[in-house]
Amino acid sequence: MSTPTIGPQALKLFQYASSRGDWTVRSACEQLDTTADEIEQARGQLIGLGLLVESSDGGPGAEAAAPEAALLRLLTAEEEAAARLTDQIRRTREQIDAMRQVFLPLHTARSAGLGGEVVTSVDMIARVLGDTTDIATSEILSMHTGPVMAPEVLAQELRRDVRVLERGVAMRRIHLRPMTRIVHSMTHLQELRSAGAEVRIASILPFRFVLVDRVQAMVPALHTNSSDAMMVLRGEAVTALLVRIFEMCWALAAPLESAGAVEEPGLTSQQLWVLRLMSTGRKDEAIARELGVSVRTLRRVMADLMVQLGVESRFQAGITAARLGLLD
Repeated sequence: MSTPTIGPQALKLFQYASSRGDWTVRSACEQLDTTADEIEQARGQLIGLGLLVESSDGGPGAEAAAPEAALLRLLTAEEEAAARLTDQIRRTREQIDAMRQVFLPLHTARSAGLGGEVVTSVDMIARVLGDTTDIATSEILSMHTGPVMAPEVLAQELRRDVRVLERGVAMRRIHLRPMTRIVHSMTHLQELRSAGAEVRIASILPFRFVLVDRVQAMVPALHTNSSDAMMVLRGEAVTALLVRIFEMCWALAAPLESAGAVEEPGLTSQQLWVLRLMSTGRKDEAIARELGVSVRTLRRVMADLMVQLGVESRFQAGITAARLGLLD
């Protein structure tokens, strides 16, 4: 919508018409020292703005209106136009949502093959994750591994997730326990829950993934040389398996409300997982990545673990753990 403007000639004509109720084009030309064409142009502009009202007898003159009334009419017209545009946007949105609900499952779940687009760069992964989330119509299931992200990254994700939740999309998320031990990440989870998401906490998760409407997923591309690469999968055959994995992890995870509860005496669930991962021969870096903690934190956990087991080496820890049945 363009903003109405008034030119200097139109302003002069308005001032003249306000002082002379019986003015004519000819008298305006003489008084304002201008041509009839310029007067007609200024007259048309003033009528369009509502500052002049055409005479009832159809004559060339026009009566000057009160500026306050004219401005109020202009404002009312702009408000009505804005309301019509808002209503049109709402109807268009409803049509897009209806089309998406029909065609998205047809495009993804019914497409040939399982899909398998590999995304390697961090920026591209973030963009694809955002796009994948934005197309959700009913449900998003996700498991989140890796280290705790920076506050600004979590804030950006929260804004996106809140928009999705406000559309009525259900959201269930499982995060690693380190998310509850840092103020900004715990706050992030609490805000997610307040916005309507269901959040649970686990000591360990098999891998990171996001599953949208049970027809499209992003999972780690483990067959590549990049530890950060993700792969887009489509089709009910593979997504049904991911749902099963998610439901098992969900059943084993703890509600966010109990994340700060005191562990039972003995080894914590994190320490048990460290023991089991150590028994597979994995290096510290790989174990830390699985747990979503730093290598330094992992080594502190290992040191505490060895003290509790009363051993001095990894080898002794493995033997003791096997003897106690902790690796079963």
